[in-house]
Amino acid sequence: MDVRDRLIVVTGGAQGIGRALCRRFAQAGARAVVVVDKDSEGAAAEAAEFSGLALGCDVADEAQVQRLVAEVTERAGPIDLFCSNAGILGPPGGLEAENAAWQRVLEVNFWAHLYAAR
Repeated sequence: MDVRDRLIVVTGGAQGIGRALCRRFAQAGARAVVVVDKDSEGAAAEAAEFSGLALGCDVADEAQVQRLVAEVTERAGPIDLFCSNAGILGPPGGLEAENAAWQRVLEVNFWAHLYAAR
C-alpha cells in the first residue's frame, strides 16, 4: 500500500502495534500521521518522534470518535486511512470476572471499531 502524501489516523497509537504503525506510516512518507490514544500524553510523546499530530480520545465513546474525526478533518483535511487499532486484553479473572469488566472489553474491542467505521 502506498501511503505517501496520505493523512492517516491510528487509534491506540501510543504503544505496541499502534506505535509501530504510526512510525512505519511516517517513514513511508505519509503527509500526516495522527496518533490517537486515551493516553494523550503518550500520544503526544509518540507524535513528537516524527512531527505527527497527537489527539486524546476514548474510542469506546462514540461521541468522542465523532469529535476526533471532525477535529482531524478540520485541522488536516480529509482522512485517507483510519486504522482502528485500539484494543485491550480481557479482565483479570477471565470468565469469572464481573460483567462490568467485560463490558469495557466489548466497548473497546468491538464498539470502537463500529464507531470508527460509521
